[in-house]
Amino acid sequence: MDLLAIAKNIADRVEAQSVRAQVPVSVCVMDIHGNIVLQHRMNGAPAFSMEISERKAYTSALVGLRTADISPLVQPGQDLFALMGLSGGRFCSMGGGVPLTNDGQLVAGVGVSGGTVQQDVDILESALGGTSTPALAAAS
Repeated sequence: MDLLAIAKNIADRVEAQSVRAQVPVSVCVMDIHGNIVLQHRMNGAPAFSMEISERKAYTSALVGLRTADISPLVQPGQDLFALMGLSGGRFCSMGGGVPLTNDGQLVAGVGVSGGTVQQDVDILESALGGTSTPALAAAS
């Protein structure tokens, strides 16, 4: 499995969806060890979008859940409330991050930021074929 080649393919697909939506974004793909495989900011995407896309990718890669699905779990009084304060605040519960699997195993996370949370989610899910936890084989 060539994770970099797959990450480039995902970034190309995210950029194409972003252009269609007329919302410039940043995209980040991170492995399950917290290492950036690829990070790309489109012209016109806000500078802060790089950091947020990285945090979304980090969260999905390390937790194995869509960032949108984490949000209700990290609210005050919920079991994962403390998660948001771990790792120097690197975890993110805004939608726009999804885990990536290969043969059922978590191998990476991808994050998109630059529009509203809903725009980020829509761009990412459209780029990945509408699946909430895509298999890398489907992304290549």
